[in-house]
Amino acid sequence: MKPFKLHIIFFSLSLIALVVGCVEPFEAKTASFENALVINALLTTEQKLHTVKLSRAFRFEEENSIAETSAQVVISDDIGTLYQFNETEPGLYTSTTVFGATQGRTYRLNIALADGRSYNSERIICPENTPIIDLKAQRELNDFGEEGVSIRLDNSSNESSYFRFEYEETYKVIAPKYDPFEFEVIDYIACDGNFYEVGLKQRVQDLSICYGSAVSTELIQASTVNLEANKVENFKIRFIGRDNYIMTHRYSLLVKQFTQTQDAYSYYQQLGNFSSSENIFSQIQPGFLYGNIKSETDQDEKVLGYFEVASVNERRVYFNYADLFPDEDLPPFPVNCETVSNPQLITRGYHCDGMGNCDGSCESPLIEGILAGIIVFAAVNENVTADTPGPYLTLPSPCGDCSKLGSNIVPDFWEE
Repeated sequence: MKPFKLHIIFFSLSLIALVVGCVEPFEAKTASFENALVINALLTTEQKLHTVKLSRAFRFEEENSIAETSAQVVISDDIGTLYQFNETEPGLYTSTTVFGATQGRTYRLNIALADGRSYNSERIICPENTPIIDLKAQRELNDFGEEGVSIRLDNSSNESSYFRFEYEETYKVIAPKYDPFEFEVIDYIACDGNFYEVGLKQRVQDLSICYGSAVSTELIQASTVNLEANKVENFKIRFIGRDNYIMTHRYSLLVKQFTQTQDAYSYYQQLGNFSSSENIFSQIQPGFLYGNIKSETDQDEKVLGYFEVASVNERRVYFNYADLFPDEDLPPFPVNCETVSNPQLITRGYHCDGMGNCDGSCESPLIEGILAGIIVFAAVNENVTADTPGPYLTLPSPCGDCSKLGSNIVPDFWEE
């Protein structure tokens, strides 16, 4: 589970008065508020440095949470092993050693705040690991009749199980109008006795091929309860419309499967029911969702969050667009790269007063676009006219610079 922030909102909205012929702007505000502790803690079977994030709830009209700093965080197991955490960033606590949960063993989260308040979770057992049997990409129509590609998963377990899934997608981006030359701003000092000057230079970096990435934000869960067999079959993890450019060349999806306890599964389901937008972990909650962490010092104190212990299994799939759509047109690039622009180097009316001051007409649209990183070199303007006075033809930067849509560093895991 990625670090998240949760809004806790305990409020009532005043009745909006309706006046005939007049609508008054209404701004919702928190009528009542409890400064609850928010805990994000996930322990998995992965051997790594685990993290716990502590913050404070914030009001409806606020945008950011406040980190809970200077706390003491410990995870203990049922044989007395203690795993200490140190604060590595404000509110972010990282284990001092690499470790992972062991299936069948139980774990508890202990937190002591700087003000003396302390919190404990229930003891949580680490569920049995369930392997992913298959992860496949297949061409199909979604429920709305849109054609695209679905990534579907199969698994099998020894008993009824509960699962939560996350994914990270990576895709190749090729700049369709890449040029080995780029702009060089030589003179951009107004009224220095010289006109503005822009030249060309050879690129130092190859920015023709990059790799974009994104992670899942929605809640994805499945269960084998009430199924004839203890296995998940053909479960849809992700659907991508065929016109989505991320599939244009090569695409990869890494799925992480978290085998959950029944209580964790239920908690996430309820959390998902509160959600109304893309990221369920950044939502307004019109009530309080109790987790498995309680205050030791004040039994009436509300604490938001859930200490989850989960077994993890992962699998990756690759495919090329041509594998599923052979001899068909590629998805459109997200930016129009067919129409060039011709920004002026020196605007009409450029004028200096003789004292080194501009009269307000000294902007250079070409240079401003270059410095803002929104245009790239397309060609030299061979036919300068009154209508196209600029010395160069340009395109939106993603057309010739793939780094606007990804990184030019090839991921370690990437396979062609």
